[in-house]
Amino acid sequence: MLRSGLARGAAPLPFPFVGPLVSDELLVPTLRDFRWWQVRHAVPVARFDVGPGLGDASAALTSAGVEWTTDRTDVVDLTDATPETLVPSMKRGARQALRAAQRNGVEVRPAVPGEVATLLPQVLDESYSSRGVPSPYPGGVGERVERWASGRDDVYAATALVAGEPAGVIVALANQPVVTGWAGGTLRAYRSANPSTVLYHDLLRWSLDRGHTAVDLVGHVDEGISRFKKSLGATEKPYTSVVSSPLPHGARAAALSLVHSPDRLLRSRRVAVAPRVL
Repeated sequence: MLRSGLARGAAPLPFPFVGPLVSDELLVPTLRDFRWWQVRHAVPVARFDVGPGLGDASAALTSAGVEWTTDRTDVVDLTDATPETLVPSMKRGARQALRAAQRNGVEVRPAVPGEVATLLPQVLDESYSSRGVPSPYPGGVGERVERWASGRDDVYAATALVAGEPAGVIVALANQPVVTGWAGGTLRAYRSANPSTVLYHDLLRWSLDRGHTAVDLVGHVDEGISRFKKSLGATEKPYTSVVSSPLPHGARAAALSLVHSPDRLLRSRRVAVAPRVL
């Protein structure tokens, strides 16, 4: 959830799939009970993205009284991969980008203190502004993520360097068999050196070395980004997006329109509220 003043609203993507929180047979009663929680805590609209592993849940979600739509993400399957097959399984453009990056002096290493705090909000700001909307994340998102990830071995945080200069960062969550490549990227000023391809290749190699079965590259933002992800060996997978609200349909539509208004994002500085699992 995101908070602006006294109001709370649904947070926009990207947010990671965190693995199953309830068994399949408890999905419907949990969603029904959650609406009572929304009433008690004055949360008019909440959104869930159900991971690709659930399959076809349309009947269950309809009976739960929530609205749902299908979306898509890109996943790299590591089940039969080896370190030697990672690069050959990529498309020609990605292999060429890796070679070009090597010529341009690109390298990747674990992020040192201060890099996620500094680079992550910069990368997010550039990514959203290039699409004509402001980043929904507060300016301190990088600092919060870095503080939360400190000392954990199930979080991948790496920095791409171009000729020794920090050019980008990526954060991935690895407490499930499928790694979630949550957020990050490279600064536009360095993109001609191809650091993004090296950064994602290092994430795939790290995930493979740890024995993970796949890496979810999280979301289908646009065709250009999807092509980049597919060039790394990813395939498209469907998932379900759920909107839960105790409001009547007309009021719910108005609330969703307000939540997702770019003008509202510009007018208010939103502060993220950390989720809790009860």
